[in-house]
Amino acid sequence: MTRILEMVADKGSVTVDEIIGTLEVSPATARRDLDALAGRGLLHRTRGGARSTVVAFDMPVHKKRGQQLEEKTAIAAYCVSMLEPGCVVGMSGGSTVGAIASAISDWATSRAGGETVGNQPFVTIVTNAVDIAYMLAGSPAIKVVLIGGVLNGSSYELTGPVGVNNLAGFSLDYAFIGANGIDANGPGTVDEFEAQTNQTMASRATRPVIVADSSKFGRRSFSSLGGPEAANTIVTDPGVDPAWVNRLTQAGYTIVTTDSQTT
Repeated sequence: MTRILEMVADKGSVTVDEIIGTLEVSPATARRDLDALAGRGLLHRTRGGARSTVVAFDMPVHKKRGQQLEEKTAIAAYCVSMLEPGCVVGMSGGSTVGAIASAISDWATSRAGGETVGNQPFVTIVTNAVDIAYMLAGSPAIKVVLIGGVLNGSSYELTGPVGVNNLAGFSLDYAFIGANGIDANGPGTVDEFEAQTNQTMASRATRPVIVADSSKFGRRSFSSLGGPEAANTIVTDPGVDPAWVNRLTQAGYTIVTTDSQTT
């Protein structure tokens, strides 16, 4: 059972199938161990698995990039399918948003080849994430705007009043905003300054979108990104628990999975 707790601590949640595959135990044993751990208050049982009882903490972004890679790649492809040449896109930090940045770079290179749209860049990225700005810096088709602020060495995000004030002067077509966890209170992050920056970014976008893979659902975060009035669309992968889809839909969110048709 210690190994199960390690798996939950590593990414915040675990499924019965993951336990069976990793520990080579039977489904009955996996469920029995989860029930025992839940009875001791060491984790929360969920449909098909369990999640951590502790508030989500932040892991360095370079360590998170390899987790749920397939899901994040699918989310990125879906988000890029929303875009059109000449748009302005806000991007927070985080590994899922980083996957979107990589997909935008490929899209802009293949579609634009360095061209502009009228007198505008093929796509303009406004971000508070230094790693995302660096990732996109080599593409002549992309204009990159860093908002400024104080650097968080774990997430590589710039936060604080400098960035918030700069964001207030920008108009964005889209904003893709990552979340450390999504629970009954909606999406959240571990840092109150990042949450404030993300809220401002969402408020400046015509279409703000929360992006998070399904492992983030049921995880409680320290600081809220705001309710559905701040950003009511959440894009995730098909592995999301239907119970969370129903609960968040009733709360006013629109949950879009990557197997949905783009509108």
